[in-house]
Amino acid sequence: MEDNSTTPMEMRLSEVPGMPSPELELTYTTAIPMNGSTFTENQEVRIGLNVPQDAMVDLKRAYLKYKLNNTGQGGAFLDPLVGGVSVIQNWRVIGGTGALLEEVINYNTFYAVMNSYKNKDVVSTVHNLYEGASKNPAVGLKVNANNTNAEMGGCVSITNGQSKVITHRPQSAFFNADRYMPLGYTQGLTYISLTLAQNATAFIISNENNANTSSYSISEVELHLPILKPSFEFANMFRSAMSSGIPIQIHSVGVQNTQQAMPNGATGEQTLTFSTRKRSVKSLVNVLRPSANITVDERNSVSGFVNADTTEYNFSVGGMRIPAQRIKVQANINGNDMGELLANTQLALGHYSSDLRGICSIHTTDTMITGGNEEYLNDSEHDGKCGKAVFALDLESYNSAFAGKNLAGQGLPLVYHAQVGGTEGAQANGALQLDLYVIHDVVYVLDGITGVITANS
Repeated sequence: MEDNSTTPMEMRLSEVPGMPSPELELTYTTAIPMNGSTFTENQEVRIGLNVPQDAMVDLKRAYLKYKLNNTGQGGAFLDPLVGGVSVIQNWRVIGGTGALLEEVINYNTFYAVMNSYKNKDVVSTVHNLYEGASKNPAVGLKVNANNTNAEMGGCVSITNGQSKVITHRPQSAFFNADRYMPLGYTQGLTYISLTLAQNATAFIISNENNANTSSYSISEVELHLPILKPSFEFANMFRSAMSSGIPIQIHSVGVQNTQQAMPNGATGEQTLTFSTRKRSVKSLVNVLRPSANITVDERNSVSGFVNADTTEYNFSVGGMRIPAQRIKVQANINGNDMGELLANTQLALGHYSSDLRGICSIHTTDTMITGGNEEYLNDSEHDGKCGKAVFALDLESYNSAFAGKNLAGQGLPLVYHAQVGGTEGAQANGALQLDLYVIHDVVYVLDGITGVITANS
């Protein structure tokens, strides 16, 4: 049992005997980009984590803030699930010596997955105010150009020449580790690198404005950091522990993106091999999007998930089929069998123990008729609607610092096996891009002698 003389959990930065509980002075600092003030599509934004010497950072309480400016020819809408976070294509954290500590390709789509598996009320209120998500985030927004069935009601719009301030709490392993990050004891300057999305990815142009093209910029970028400054005595004690050669270990859960393509006209059995070399794979989350949508102004580029009329799937992990009996997916026959797919997704995301987790899949119609339309596993993709379903698998075998499957060895492929349909699948949507998000354990290690921080995963 802990008492006042025990180091709190957030300060236990290594498996070493407990030190006296330190007094920490809380202050806040605002980090700004190092490489400019206004940024546009495909550009990089670098934000240095300027932390005072001997200080620690409570990154779980940090947040990113920027102004999203519509510089296009007309009004435009934000993504219903992630709002203005759609502009963050890739997220990276670089250590002070140049080591890559974290990389999430297609970060905006991963954030859309995480938001789609929250209660609709959370997304329509909190994320609407934070990031500009829709007040009706469950809508099956269009995935086809010139789609007259599109329901843009509830989506946040920005008129030409106007702006919206976006506040975002990062969905990042580095920012959600289990302990305070001792950046005031590291060598060099750790920084965040954001690669911005293409214009057509960031905004959605409504059907009425299809003669216009979208463009954007972001400005007034700020990263707000809570700084914890320990006493002089504790700082000296901590540095003494480091100089003795004891590595400081900080655990977290990260995600790696790897991609494959399902060809146009695909039907029947599909076998797609992905590449990953992570040592502790906890779960797999596979997202399907029409490739053409990603770079078209009029389409839902980020959260326009489709299911390709998939009827069953599983994965080969290290040469073994998991599960041996495939997961069944039936959208419109045999009683709408969607529960098994949702159950596996909840397991993969670690939500199985919480009934408070929901999903943005049921939305009211434009006429506000009682009830609503189910848009989880959409069986009318050929009509230009998107769903909220992903194809996931839980691999965590036990709850420990390292758990799940080890795919670091050679000859251990990760293969997605799926049975897909025809008229409402890839034949209707064209070629599909599959983004497989591999959720894995990661340990950040601060070398006590050199002050170099690295990521082991």
